Amino acid sequence: MGMLDHWNVVGPSGMVRAKPVAVTVAGQAICLFRTSSGRPAAVDDACPHRRLKLSVGRVVGDKVECKYHGWTFDACGEGESPGTPKLNACTTSYDVRDHEGLLWLKSRRSDPAFPDLNPAGDYPIGHYHYVVPAPLEVTLDNFCEIEHTGTVHESFGYDIERMHEVRVRFEPTDTTVRVVNVGPTKRMGRLSAWALGVTNDYDFHDDWTTHFSPLYTVYDHWWTSPDGKRESKIRWRFYIFFTPITATTTAVHSIVYGRSTWPGPTNSLSWGKYILGRVMDREMKADVAMLGHLADYSPRIDGMKLSRFDKVLGLNRDRIARIYRGEASPRVSLVG
Repeated sequence: MGMLDHWNVVGPSGMVRAKPVAVTVAGQAICLFRTSSGRPAAVDDACPHRRLKLSVGRVVGDKVECKYHGWTFDACGEGESPGTPKLNACTTSYDVRDHEGLLWLKSRRSDPAFPDLNPAGDYPIGHYHYVVPAPLEVTLDNFCEIEHTGTVHESFGYDIERMHEVRVRFEPTDTTVRVVNVGPTKRMGRLSAWALGVTNDYDFHDDWTTHFSPLYTVYDHWWTSPDGKRESKIRWRFYIFFTPITATTTAVHSIVYGRSTWPGPTNSLSWGKYILGRVMDREMKADVAMLGHLADYSPRIDGMKLSRFDKVLGLNRDRIARIYRGEASPRVSLVG
């Protein structure tokens, strides 16, 4: 299997309405459109006639029409030429799914499992979408280590002065990588601490698992008292899906869910949804901005001085190479 054989998130459902839309996944230019019934469809974004982008055309019924000579293509890539009706005019098409407010795409030749979203039925907080100016592996690196939370993030993570107290555990399998971090929480403001139901002596739990078909990570965040007997009133789970656009840019799509023990409808998460969403968006943008300042975007990690938190980089690269890219061997050196 190659990268396009997995379910890749290409954007929010609302990005495609009446007009065709151009997207790029793993370097492949693709035209997304909706049929007259609203069903999403996708074909290569180049008319096989004279290679004009189909995404600059229009939708006519259940087909996308090329703006150059009026050739039309349906959701299965079957085409028709107005000037030469008997001509076999077809193009590559893709499987597309509209689910949980996201558009997903893969090749028609594969049959991978679809990810199970929100199995616990948590309250939906929001969707967030970003373009990162970094390769896939480098982007994933940032979201799969916690050492940077001491300096990059404001609202959650660990203080840089106490980072040495954080305990980290790695639990890799052939197809996933789980990382569990527990340690003294970063200090927070009184209002935030009250809303979460924590004090500054609590431990912060950062527990995530990365999957590689498709490539995404599921994070669970919560706090506990020093004796482990009390838990924060709010915890959240969020999914981050990583989609390569080109060799040097990566799309990051996040879905955030929350769980609360506060009283009231939706356990008071409905009124706090806006605030939690703003916090999550701010923290994600901090990650994206930091990735824009790297001095070297090579995905190679040999030669780096890696810390005890960085074992995950090599574990992830091995699985990206084998599972997501479908390569016989890792593309980069691994850490021990």
